[in-house]
Amino acid sequence: MSSYPHLLSPLRIGSVTVRNRIMQTAHVKLFARDGVDSERNVAYQIERARGGAALLITGNRLVHPTSTTGMPRFAFAYLSEAMRVDRRMTAGVHEHGAAIFAQLNHFGVNAASDVADDLRVLWGPSAVKSPAYGETAKAMEPEDIAEVVEWWARCAELSREAGFDGTEVHLSHSYLLHQFLSPIYNKRTDQYGGSLENRLRFPREVIAAIRQRTGRDWVVGIRVSLSDFIPGALDVSDAIAIASALEGDGEIDYVNVTAAGYHNIHLAIQPSDGEDGFLVDLTARLKQGVGGIPVFTVGGIKDPHLAEEVIAAGKADMVAMTRAQIADPEFAKKLLEGREGEIVHCIRGNQGCIARVFKGLPIQCTVNPAAGRERRFGAGTLQRAEEPRYFVVAGGGPAGMKAACVLAERGHRVTLLEREERLGGQINLITRTPGREEFRWIARDLEGELRRRNVDMRLATEGNEESVSSLSPDAVIVATGALPSRSGFSIMNPLVDELPGVHRENVVSAWDVLRDSRPIGERVLILDDDGGRYTAGVAEVLIDQGKRVMVATHFNALFPATFYTLDMPFLYQRLFEKGLSYRLNVWTSAIESESVSLFNIYTGAEEETVGVDTVVLATGPRADESLYFALKGRVDDLHRIGDCVAPRKLDHAIYEGFLAGRELWSPDERYIYEGQLERMEEMALA
Repeated sequence: MSSYPHLLSPLRIGSVTVRNRIMQTAHVKLFARDGVDSERNVAYQIERARGGAALLITGNRLVHPTSTTGMPRFAFAYLSEAMRVDRRMTAGVHEHGAAIFAQLNHFGVNAASDVADDLRVLWGPSAVKSPAYGETAKAMEPEDIAEVVEWWARCAELSREAGFDGTEVHLSHSYLLHQFLSPIYNKRTDQYGGSLENRLRFPREVIAAIRQRTGRDWVVGIRVSLSDFIPGALDVSDAIAIASALEGDGEIDYVNVTAAGYHNIHLAIQPSDGEDGFLVDLTARLKQGVGGIPVFTVGGIKDPHLAEEVIAAGKADMVAMTRAQIADPEFAKKLLEGREGEIVHCIRGNQGCIARVFKGLPIQCTVNPAAGRERRFGAGTLQRAEEPRYFVVAGGGPAGMKAACVLAERGHRVTLLEREERLGGQINLITRTPGREEFRWIARDLEGELRRRNVDMRLATEGNEESVSSLSPDAVIVATGALPSRSGFSIMNPLVDELPGVHRENVVSAWDVLRDSRPIGERVLILDDDGGRYTAGVAEVLIDQGKRVMVATHFNALFPATFYTLDMPFLYQRLFEKGLSYRLNVWTSAIESESVSLFNIYTGAEEETVGVDTVVLATGPRADESLYFALKGRVDDLHRIGDCVAPRKLDHAIYEGFLAGRELWSPDERYIYEGQLERMEEMALA
């Protein structure tokens, strides 16, 4: 009997029956080209259908030319030329037993008027400034509203013709219809403003027009915000009233929930600091207020036990496990086949997915290098080695572990050497900082796979010339990672290779703090040349130990890199409440025995002399490349990967381990862009 009888049971949604209760919500991927979904998204969706997901919702598909965005590569649902690709996508998803809906949307004021090749005007309910890009919209006139209603209905009609099983009308995340619903944006005094009944008029007109165009036998649902999480704005009682009213109209088949918007988008896509299922209880309240149609819940859920509990308790009828299935597209299949122990867990780091989107880049995944690259690396693409060989991998961090896993999966014999007594490398430092407990899954998942693949793991074994040579391998992969830099070098002082005073007894590295390997005084100054979660974590560890901590940085914002991953609001709240002090736009020219003088990086003037007991260098790591160069010229088939090449992100380390396992070494094998593949496929189809 299944351990998840409720989660794996079928569900009726309007005219469609789905095979289980696991779905993937619409999420931004930036895979489209020239307004048309690419073959990249076709492969992405099919991979998750093949992996057992019951329902996929693809979006945001934009309904009108005024719905410009601040980012490129969105699909335009009104383009008839999109039909060819869409039909391949829907047919492929159906072939693998899943259903697929098209989410239709208009960004309203939360777009950018200059992102297209021409210049445009933003439309919104009122002339209110956008929290996304700081622009002000034109208040839509009645004829504008009527035009968008017509275009929205036509886009739904095209979606049905393209083979989609239904559509989702986006009423949340600070987009146009949400803007009409929320008093944050809607200041109107006509029939579209004021009372909730009036503010709901535009969404009702859109849904009614869709029904008229597409018929009763096609699924129409909504994505509604459970709360704006801003006092005086929409809350869960409003969400219940909206969902109940639309259900009462008899025009919708399901309610899919979410929350927050561009004033606080971190509450919608919470990083590792948040809890699994952070919207489940609010969803349960909405479900009680909505009668006979299914309700879908979301909220960073990756634990199948939690998902089963949600369905069994009647808190929701379906569970969105979106980032969980970016990380592992076979999530549902593994549950169904009793292979839960093989699931690759999402860590909610937001580094490969949403952070790349905010930079205008297509999504990928820290723990799943195949995400967004399914045509090259998806299911069925891994080839067994024609001639199995014996590999030694030196270094048991994420790069080395991933390389060893993939090599063994292809049939090679592998020995993994790790100098520490446990695997994980820098992961073991990350997890010592608050809010990063989820990162333990990386080492756990990879170690579990190493054991299943019978990799010879030798812990507390230094990878050096002698130990590697004694094994007589056919090939060696060096993945020795990085070491903390103790030079105090900063990009703001590029000609100062070593900061005067860094060798004093009271100067330590950030790694020393996390390893608890050096005594730390009461007054601590952290010199931050990193600007990310690394420094923030060290600061919080020290504050939690009762230290008085100041961060001095040349950046013009505190921990600016955490903006993209949505960590920043969580970190700021905790650290400010705990008493962190900081100085921006400064650096130091020298460290004294009991003080550090800070100068303004723009004027050069000394700003402050800070009394300190300990100075912590958060100035970045350096490649641990000694083993590679010791073996170079002595080992014929030698490669290095990850931070021992150059210190970068965790994403790079796992990706390079993945490529190494596939033995993709040459530039023409490694540096293939999805656009190149798309063009080759288009030429073949022509």
